Amino acid sequence: MNIIVILNGVSKKKKKFYQSILPVLQQKFSIQVLETQYANHARQLASEAVLNKAAVILSAGGDGTLNQVLNGMMSVANECRLPSLGLIPLGSGNDFANSANLTLDPNDLLELLTKNQPLQTDIGKVFCRNGNKEEVVHYFINVCSVGMGPATVQRMEKSPPWMGAELKYLISIIQTFFTHKPEVIEVHTPDWNWKGNARVVAIANGRSFGNKIYIAPDASLEDGVFSTFIAGNVPLLKFLLYLQQLKGKKKITDDQISNSNTTKVEVRSGNSAMLETEGELIGFLPASIEVMPGQIGFFRK
Repeated sequence: MNIIVILNGVSKKKKKFYQSILPVLQQKFSIQVLETQYANHARQLASEAVLNKAAVILSAGGDGTLNQVLNGMMSVANECRLPSLGLIPLGSGNDFANSANLTLDPNDLLELLTKNQPLQTDIGKVFCRNGNKEEVVHYFINVCSVGMGPATVQRMEKSPPWMGAELKYLISIIQTFFTHKPEVIEVHTPDWNWKGNARVVAIANGRSFGNKIYIAPDASLEDGVFSTFIAGNVPLLKFLLYLQQLKGKKKITDDQISNSNTTKVEVRSGNSAMLETEGELIGFLPASIEVMPGQIGFFRK
């Protein structure tokens, strides 16, 4: 089985990967490791791996690396049969790894690869606009969001290079929390509509985002539907309390908090608000987001 590992070259856990994880995998498989060298390199490496007919691609990094790998694979999906996808969670948040019940224990991954029974997994497809107002297509496997999510990512991207990912996130989320103003957002689905000032609008395939904020604790990766989470114009201090409750997997009872399911979402804003997926800024509203059931064979529990 031809296995290619796409490793985030700046991961703080890279040493652990080479010392503790790779040797275990090499006991049974021939592994080719490709390290990213620059921004979005993982996307290029993934598309090349698909074209070179890799049987398995393992994303070694966090949610952002996984997002790039997924998009690299999907960019050539019409040209080649897609390989199976797996994840070695070397990130700081690892939200999708949590939804997929994955750990850093190499023996768990070795067992999944040895069984070679990847599970068909849903992904999301996003049609939105880039900075030139041209339509672009992007894919996600965990969560796509509008509001505080992309505002935090934007701040992280402007942070000094010497900051690590965890410090960047901590400072950025604090700054965003106290400065971000709710935006007027419209959400339209085949079954329901919503409009109002929103702090967060999230379309979830996985269970959590933003480092274990469980906006969809009961979400399934293979049911063919999204879980939506909308936080309206909740007072700031109350919203902080709600975030802590969500980290504890508690459901919020509030008229300003909405949870629903759907297969397709149209999201609009008069201010061309930003979107993010897995911590990657992808474009601006308006956006159309639809589920692609069972699109990827993923090594998970």
